[in-house]
Amino acid sequence: MDKLKLTNHIKDIDLKNKMFKVIDKANSCLKNYDVKQTDFFNPYEIKNVISILNSDSDIKYTVDGGYENAERSSVFIYPYYMEYEEIENNLRFIQVEGNFKFKSVSHKDYLGAVMNLGIKREKIGDIIIHDNFCQIIVSSDICDFIIMNLSKVSRNNVKAFEILKTDIVESTQYYKDISFTVSSDRLDCIISGIYNISRQESMKYINGEKVHIDYEKIITPSKEVKSESLISIRGKGRAKVVQVGNLTKKGRIKIEAKLII
Repeated sequence: MDKLKLTNHIKDIDLKNKMFKVIDKANSCLKNYDVKQTDFFNPYEIKNVISILNSDSDIKYTVDGGYENAERSSVFIYPYYMEYEEIENNLRFIQVEGNFKFKSVSHKDYLGAVMNLGIKREKIGDIIIHDNFCQIIVSSDICDFIIMNLSKVSRNNVKAFEILKTDIVESTQYYKDISFTVSSDRLDCIISGIYNISRQESMKYINGEKVHIDYEKIITPSKEVKSESLISIRGKGRAKVVQVGNLTKKGRIKIEAKLII
């Protein structure tokens, strides 16, 4: 598989490098007839992986995040004559428990605690948050290390132990409904409305490459935002644009959104 040809359309250098690694694994599979597993990717990255792997019919692949509605997933690449059920699944599952009565902890706290152990983000799948515990999907090579070394999350003592795939409990997302009007459906205008910040501040986030729409990095302030778009800003959180609506009498656009809390 030709790296340059298959990634020529990708402008994001970080994404291109990730796809190079995927192609290396695919080429190894084609040459040695072995099974390869990628790091964990977000949905936009998975979309690019699938596009690349579909270019060669001599390999098969399966996207697996550990449970049905996983956001981050790993891709297993294997020869065309094999079935996924024959492959050893290298995903493992950790539960982290603690007494969070006096201080609640967030996704950022759990992720930070794991990464402070020297674990790279791409080795970690979804982190499923519950009131007094969280569940983490990881690649098998780091599971035991995390269990042995993760003892604190945001100054709270915790205990980490391995669980089964069937023990995974999906969490419920909570939203804050917001509505506002904007002069344009440009990204910088929408961000200003959702997060109640100035256009100038929203431009700083965009120019700083901290803004994603549907997991794709966006660096163009004039990017049109459509209904059902998921917007995320590093350091500000995520929001779902439910509807880019009709014009008001003053010619402004009605926006309905949900801020994920």
